[in-house]
Amino acid sequence: MAKRTQSSKLTTQDLPPFNGLNNLLNKFASLKDFRSSKKFYLILIAVGLLILFIYKKSWFVAATVNGSPITNLELQMRLNKQFRSQTLTQMTNEKIILSEAAKNNSIASETEVNKKISEIETQVGGAQALDGLLSQQGQTRDSIRQQIKMQLSIEKLYANEATVSAEEVAKFIEQNKDQMQATDSAGQEVEATETIKNQKLSQIFSQKFQELKTKAKIQIF
Repeated sequence: MAKRTQSSKLTTQDLPPFNGLNNLLNKFASLKDFRSSKKFYLILIAVGLLILFIYKKSWFVAATVNGSPITNLELQMRLNKQFRSQTLTQMTNEKIILSEAAKNNSIASETEVNKKISEIETQVGGAQALDGLLSQQGQTRDSIRQQIKMQLSIEKLYANEATVSAEEVAKFIEQNKDQMQATDSAGQEVEATETIKNQKLSQIFSQKFQELKTKAKIQIF
């Protein structure tokens, strides 16, 4: 009877296996609470940023000078300050032109743009020669494609208003024969027609664009 009374006084604290399990459960609960806390996510974000900085340093640093970094943020802020107004004006102008061209189904197609680029490549001596010229001018294929698209769209938009008569061609050849590149009469007529047409398009576009820009609703932020 005495032994039974003594064994009845045992508690779970006297049982090592259950005590270890309780500790494990307590640690798990603490870990779970930590993972759900803000501190855990802040540490996780910090570790992620550190890994990015180590393996993708160019995302953060544009250059270093004697160990002192120039960050991409500094670079972008400087560029934004110097060129924002000019670039934004150019982009708003392009939007105005393309919007008007879209209304009149006059936006240049990819086929038309590619054809024009092929013509330019032929003129300058091939694709590599064109790439070299673009590189010297600080331009890319994408930038030249955008310029050509704008030019062709303007031509399609106002082509009917920039007609050239035979009299104008003959007069132009007579006055500019010595400065023309073409030497045969057929080539001179083509050259004269294109030159006169481009001059008229430039004048018409200048006038029309000012009207479009006046009517456009532009908000600068």
